[in-house]
Amino acid sequence: MRQLVYLAFAVMLLGAVPHGVDSPAHAAEEPVAEGQGLFLIITDIHFDPFSDPSLAKALASAPVAQWQSIFAGSSQTGFAQYGSHTNYPLLQSALSAAQQVADSRGAPYDFVLKPGDYLAHRFNSEFERYVGGGEQALQDFVIKTMQFVSAMLEQTFQVPVYGALGNTDAICGNYMIAPDSAMLPAVGATWGVLADQPTAFESFSIGGSYALPHPVVRDHTLIVLNNIFWSTRYVDRCGEHDVDPGMALMAWLEWQLYRARLSDRNVSLVMHIPAGIDAHHTSRRGACQSDVVPFWHEVYTERFLALAKSYRDILRDSYAGHMHMDDFRVFADDEGAPFLLTRVTPAVSPVYKNNPAFTTVRYDRTSGDLLDYATYYLTNLASAGSGEAAQWALEYNFSVAYDFDAYDPANLQSLAEQIQNDETVRAKYRTFYAVETSAESSITDQNWRLYACAQTALTVSSFEACTCDRGQPR
Repeated sequence: MRQLVYLAFAVMLLGAVPHGVDSPAHAAEEPVAEGQGLFLIITDIHFDPFSDPSLAKALASAPVAQWQSIFAGSSQTGFAQYGSHTNYPLLQSALSAAQQVADSRGAPYDFVLKPGDYLAHRFNSEFERYVGGGEQALQDFVIKTMQFVSAMLEQTFQVPVYGALGNTDAICGNYMIAPDSAMLPAVGATWGVLADQPTAFESFSIGGSYALPHPVVRDHTLIVLNNIFWSTRYVDRCGEHDVDPGMALMAWLEWQLYRARLSDRNVSLVMHIPAGIDAHHTSRRGACQSDVVPFWHEVYTERFLALAKSYRDILRDSYAGHMHMDDFRVFADDEGAPFLLTRVTPAVSPVYKNNPAFTTVRYDRTSGDLLDYATYYLTNLASAGSGEAAQWALEYNFSVAYDFDAYDPANLQSLAEQIQNDETVRAKYRTFYAVETSAESSITDQNWRLYACAQTALTVSSFEACTCDRGQPR
């Protein structure tokens, strides 16, 4: 089945019309030197198969291999706008632009990270509105949509794609993925990285997490977590299991880290929801005590931080999405020394009024060390696809924008300090946060410290100390 689906997609992609990536942007990029590699992070696509409602029933009745031809017949050519999820024209353009970046740099991606949220919000209600047919029909449509987005990624880039599940990626509903869900083996069976990997496939089929060797770097493991189980908003409404899947995931993660250390392997983590505090929702409530909104239940945050500190000698980097914005987190040990970074990549979906974006990362193919990253974005969202070609451009390089010689935890901790103390650096961060959005930024002169503190203060108590003790306005 997987081979037939991808063959049909390959034929369709050969005829796809590419969208431009502004060439002047590449003048600011450092070349990919010998011994270095490039990988792509693309996240929070939130694909909306109902954006053209007239296609919904045809999609529901057709196999996934025919979906692209159905979308190609739509009269909808304009891109999804602020407040909307990714439609087919925007998805095709984003993937084409990302591939053109690799082509222009003469360095094909070694692999792709996809940190979750394949599906649009309100998926179930939209299905009932435009298709209907009951629970089994909904399950089939969820699975096919997940398979479609996965196939688009794999066929565009032709390299390993390591996907993590997001909060929308569930049959039951938002934040309701059930352990042992029927979606997991059905989707996992179409993921190339899980083919011929029975242990990883079984792990994914049960809980949505898996561990695999890094495709390039020796003695390095990628651990991909379905950390929706740790969210303060998670509800196992459809699974109705008696055990705590969040604690089971934590035990599984500890075992994977233990095995990695025994085997002298380093580790990268991929997940959907970053650790720490949700600065955006906290800013709507205040900044102190019960006003603070953490992403995870505190019990999971504390256990994760303890694990990270215990295994800091083998943890190299981590990746997340979920926020839809451009941000980062830095983990430090008990003496305050930074040892782990989280790259939070902005979304393709413009639903939260960010411009669509993706990130490329340059790294050392021997050591696995990260060297630099670059964010690309769609500069003309309002007019793209409706009589005007999409224009994707380099927004910034980390090294150039912030004047650092390496992308590592120590420099990120230094950047976090500069954001708090240097108005010029803070202004750059605020611009990059929502990817040059033309909408009103969620970071203001009144609440900026909340966002700055969230970069390094990962627990409720440390966040309160960072914000409340410094006179943050309530």
